[in-house]
Amino acid sequence: MIGMPLLGWLVLSAGGKPIPFFGLELPALIGENKALAKQLEERRETVGTLGYYLIGLHGVAALVHHYIKRDDTLIRRLPERD
Repeated sequence: MIGMPLLGWLVLSAGGKPIPFFGLELPALIGENKALAKQLEERRETVGTLGYYLIGLHGVAALVHHYIKRDDTLIRRLPERD
């Protein structure tokens, strides 16, 4: 969750583009280097795709606990009822 924004900041910095942040412009972290920007963008895309797979796997694991193992793992996450 911290790495993705930092990678984005590095990609924009290496691409020589401005880094907007809520109406402000952040300073570049590294000098302009188009080849490095491309490599960083590819790594950022890979990390993002991996993150989506992990989110999906987490959801599947919750459903396995609820429907196959029939334990109360998913139920415990719900708010208490009065």
